[in-house]
Amino acid sequence: MNFANNNVSLQKFMPFMQVFLRYIYTIILSLLCFSGARADSLRVSVLTCSPGTDAYAHFGHTAIRITNMNTLQDTVYNYGCFDYSSNMFVYKFIKGETDYILGAEPAKFFFYRYKVYGIEVMEQVLNLSPNDAENIHALLEENLKPENMEYRYNYLYDNCTTRARDAIESAITYDIIYKKNPIKLTARQELHEFLGNAPWLRFGIDLVLGEKLDDKNFDKRHQMFIPSHYAAELDSAYIVLEDGTEAPLVSYKQIILDANPAMQEQAPFITPMKVFILLFIFVFVVSIFDFTKKKVTYEYDIALSLLQGLAGIIVSFLFFYSEHPTVDSNWFVIILNPLYLLYAIYLAYCMRKDKPNKLAAVNMSVLGIFFLLIFVIKQDIQTDAIVMASTLLLRAISVHIIEYRNNRKKTN
Repeated sequence: MNFANNNVSLQKFMPFMQVFLRYIYTIILSLLCFSGARADSLRVSVLTCSPGTDAYAHFGHTAIRITNMNTLQDTVYNYGCFDYSSNMFVYKFIKGETDYILGAEPAKFFFYRYKVYGIEVMEQVLNLSPNDAENIHALLEENLKPENMEYRYNYLYDNCTTRARDAIESAITYDIIYKKNPIKLTARQELHEFLGNAPWLRFGIDLVLGEKLDDKNFDKRHQMFIPSHYAAELDSAYIVLEDGTEAPLVSYKQIILDANPAMQEQAPFITPMKVFILLFIFVFVVSIFDFTKKKVTYEYDIALSLLQGLAGIIVSFLFFYSEHPTVDSNWFVIILNPLYLLYAIYLAYCMRKDKPNKLAAVNMSVLGIFFLLIFVIKQDIQTDAIVMASTLLLRAISVHIIEYRNNRKKTN
């Protein structure tokens, strides 16, 4: 007998067997969970999707699934819908005026979409009475009406996860107690958990989100804005019944879709830290070269100032005009602002006319103050940003020293 061929056949057969057993498992648990309930009772569950590769999907997603056990109608309600093709979507998103909507679709379409992207979907079936399940369904249907479906999205305090949580809490009869021991995390630390393979996105977020993101009083309830954290809270949550006894909020959970490792995001070779270390070395070498020839190579300073100014347009716009939370407490606005575009023009003038840079001391002072503030402010400045600021400060000090020496020689 050829055991090798039998093993190969068995391996090919195993995925089909796993799917079959999963469906049988779901049917049995559903029958157990709803035995004795009314024939038209509804099954309510929370779906938690693992992070995806798109920027908006990096932190996962939450939706509510309602299955009619009588008609077998299976619907997913999703508070994370938006119309990317709408007028000025990008501008509105940057300004913090993005309106999301509640959408509903057959569960099979929802699962198919996440299967295509290789994203894991976990289901937590809630332990609810038929009346409470119907209340949630009625609330979602009411919110689905055109006049109710739209809401102003806020990534920290009002997103797809918090909306799902609030809908469940407001619709059911009993109080929910979340018993999971909280881990003291700031909002920035929570976001960083999901950005290990996206260093450029992490750097961008750290660059535009300010000191309020590092609030030490970011409590358990606020931490539920992350889908997986809310799912973890549901696992330990209880409902308090009329007689005072406690019952688990989640009847059971299962993985509906497994993640596809081949489709998960891979960390890029070129990271902000590597770029800024190389830039620091380059600026150091250029500065040494300028010291030896006793003259500033303005081309490099113009390039650095242009980059500061261009980045400063985004940082300053968010700081002064955006409704997004935490952007108005961003200390990077000191060294990243549009004034550096004017400074770049001034440097070009100095280079063209062979004039001394009379603003070198001002630039050095601004960068020096920011660097000192790093150790005082509550904003969590990451290492790659510190290297970036050090590079700018190193060049500013070098230019100031060279200009100062040259001016003294002319004076003497």
